[in-house]
Amino acid sequence: MLTTDRFFHGHDRQTAFFEGWYHKHQIGEEVYAFIPGLSIQEDGTKEVFIQVINHEGAHYFSFPETDFQVSEEERKVTIGDNIFSEAGIQVSLKNNDLQVQGAVKYNDHKPIQRTRYAPSIMGPFSYLSFMECYHGVLSMSHTLEGTLYWNEEPIDFSNGIGYLEKDWGTSFPAAYIWVQCNSFDAPDVRFFFSAADIPFAGFAFLGTICVLQVGSQEYRFATYHGAKIYDVKRTEDRLVIHLKQKQWLLTIEVLTKEGHSLLAPSIGQMNRIIRESASTEIALTLLENGQEILRQTGTSAGFEEVANLRGFHY
Repeated sequence: MLTTDRFFHGHDRQTAFFEGWYHKHQIGEEVYAFIPGLSIQEDGTKEVFIQVINHEGAHYFSFPETDFQVSEEERKVTIGDNIFSEAGIQVSLKNNDLQVQGAVKYNDHKPIQRTRYAPSIMGPFSYLSFMECYHGVLSMSHTLEGTLYWNEEPIDFSNGIGYLEKDWGTSFPAAYIWVQCNSFDAPDVRFFFSAADIPFAGFAFLGTICVLQVGSQEYRFATYHGAKIYDVKRTEDRLVIHLKQKQWLLTIEVLTKEGHSLLAPSIGQMNRIIRESASTEIALTLLENGQEILRQTGTSAGFEEVANLRGFHY
């Protein structure tokens, strides 16, 4: 059975497990993201949470274990009065600093391409059951419809753009970079990139997964296709990554703004602090056989960076 075909993977897990979904909502230059999830510590203690992040800050909401429900058939997770699915969200959250209520529907999803060899962004690793962390891209882009009331201020997401992904497993990677953007100079350009240290069968390697969609054209860069990061550089305020696969050279340049703190899992426990910039700038350059075929700058990009990737010091 494909590890990536299920909506939720924790039905039979009793220890050292996490699963979370990343729902990004963009309207203009502003980004509002929700991360509902479940973590199970080594002693079996469960933690149910919703994390919220935008340009102003990040917030963590905890819930009783009994508030977490999953419908595999409807592909949705319910946490208290909050519903998250591939069709949209319905939220009702309140603490001392933030109150969010409302609903947003998703339409016109842009999925990634699937093949028997690469049935998900994980490629053939989708067939394995012992990976530390799995990743799924559920929608590279979709349209939004609805309104959220953010501290009682209405935010109309008509003509907005969404993105949806998920992670599950035991722990987040010890070192990784994550970049996502679907707001570029040209319309209909969508981008996702991640590189991480991957423990595997007693050793470790640097793994890369990346999707660049331009209209109906998809460029997939991945370790399982022979992709290799050959350089990572840091300037005063930017991180520059050079990636090669066959006849293609991809350069990713990210403005490394200081981000906001989020909690991430380690052996199923949400005790690791990472920082995410919910809205930064990136630039992409793609060469094919030495000829430039794409140059784009993007805004409202998501960016996370944890430690140095294996084999690089920057």
